[in-house]
Parts: sequence; C-alpha cells; structure tokens
Amino acid sequence: MSKTTSTLVSATLALTALSGAAYAHLGGFEIKDGYQPFLNMVQNYNAGQYGLNSGYSAMAPVAITPGTGLWHNINGGFSSGGSISYATGHQWYDRTWVNSGNTMGQMSDQALVLTTGHEGLTGPALKYKYDIDAQDLGGVNPLTTGSAIVTTSFWVRGMMDPGLVGTGYLGNEITFEDSLGNVGFRVGLTKTSGGDMVTYWNGTSMVVTSIAGSAAVYDRWDISFDLAADTVTASYFDFSTSTTHNLVVGAALQNAMADYSHLTFRSTPGINNSKFFSVDDFRFTTNVPAPGAAALAGFAALGIARRRR
Repeated sequence: MSKTTSTLVSATLALTALSGAAYAHLGGFEIKDGYQPFLNMVQNYNAGQYGLNSGYSAMAPVAITPGTGLWHNINGGFSSGGSISYATGHQWYDRTWVNSGNTMGQMSDQALVLTTGHEGLTGPALKYKYDIDAQDLGGVNPLTTGSAIVTTSFWVRGMMDPGLVGTGYLGNEITFEDSLGNVGFRVGLTKTSGGDMVTYWNGTSMVVTSIAGSAAVYDRWDISFDLAADTVTASYFDFSTSTTHNLVVGAALQNAMADYSHLTFRSTPGINNSKFFSVDDFRFTTNVPAPGAAALAGFAALGIARRRR
C-alpha cells in the first residue's frame, strides 16, 4: 500500500469514527407511535407526538387546531353526508397483518391510510404534508442535515381505480423535500395500459418501470439521500416475488436540498374507499459528520497533495 493510499484510508477511517449514526422512525402508525385508530384524522390531534415510541414525553392524544402539529392537510380532511376523505391510522391495514395473509400481528394493528368517499369521481387528490422532526432522525435536527446521509425505508400499498384517471397520470406520489419546499426526489405510480407501474426520479426525469404496484400487499422502498453531494440511491423490494430492484445509484436530486425536512403524500383524484393508498413502518438512519470531520478531511487532502508534489 502506498503512503498516499494509506493516508487516504486512515483519513476515511477517522472520518467514519467521527461520524455519528442515529436510528429512529416515523413509525408503524400504531398507538404507541402516537396514532389514534380510524377515524381520527392526523391533522386534528398531536399525531406522532405521544406514545411509548414517539420520543416525546406526552403520553396521550390532544386535540389541536387542525394543521398545527406535524401533519398538514393541504387537500383532505373533508366530510359530507357521513363520507370522509382522510389520512388516519387505520386498523386492518397493518403491513405485517396484510402481507402475512392475516396470520401474523393483529387485526387491530394499524397503517396510515389515505382515501375518500364523498368527493366522487370529480374530487381532487388528497395531499398531506408531514414535518420530519428530531425524534424521527434519532435526535438530529432536520435543519442540520445539509451534509448528512439520510436513509429512509418504508412500505407502501396502492393502486388507482381503473378508468378514473387517464393513461400517463402519476398518482399515489410521495415527495421528499427540504425546509424551503424544494423537492429532491419523488416516487409513485403511473397509470398505463398494463396497470399502475412503479415510477421514480432517475436524476434527469421520471421513469416508469415495468414493476406493477400492488393493492394486495405492501412493497418496500429503501432510499438514501447524500445531502452533501445532492444525490440519491434507491431500491424497490417487490414482496410478492421477493425481488429487490436497484433502480438508481448516486443520481442527481431533482432539486438540491438544503436539508431533509418534509414528506408529502398525494393520492389520486376521483378515488373512493375501494381504492388503496397506505404506508407503514417508516425507518430512518441518519449519518451526520461530527465536529472536526471536515477539518480532518481537509488535512488529509492537504497531506496527499504535498506528497504528490
């Protein structure tokens, strides 16, 4: 091993030692994660801010002014004639329960479900924004993640009702945003003649894959954001075939992200209760360079440059 290579490896190991990995989660939308059952709409109480797993000291749900908590209903939260459009913790839709064919977990376990009944076929898509907080990132303030690597893993289940949206429509969309509203990455389903196909940003455009979204089971996204380089790596696990699709590696973000602060969920217009869009079991891993890491990297680079000269 050359002196230059040795110095680089040593610097890398030192940087690794100085970096901290924080593990946390938005959760599985259970009561212990801070989510009440159907039909408590998430924007109307302190969803995600109480419970044994939430990271907060509050141990009970509290009614709030709608939209002043972690969840904001941009389009949604309406009611009319006993029918509701909503985002809520929902029994019977838990990922473990569904994917096991109702043999594991409990029927009372929950996922987050977005759907509507009263809007009819001309109703707008539901849209909800979630504010990522320090509890989600293992104690790391989202506003300080500008140089971090943040990995998000979650399960999603969904389809668009046949015939209600035209071919080429992108729905059941989840976007990843910074505190300024810049969208760095997006995933969803696109309506095609062959079904609702998994779609993602590949660094230059949206790509429609040949992977069909499923209303029967949950599949999993694993997405890693390198916010220092403004790149993303993403894979999709198809539960039915036990296949992992590595979709994009180190691709440019759609827009540069100053930090990792928001998730936005957008369903499909003209939906009803026979249509599924639910998410479950979010997990985050956050690697934040420790103080001094940048300086150490600079010293290492300086040493390598001197040896080259």
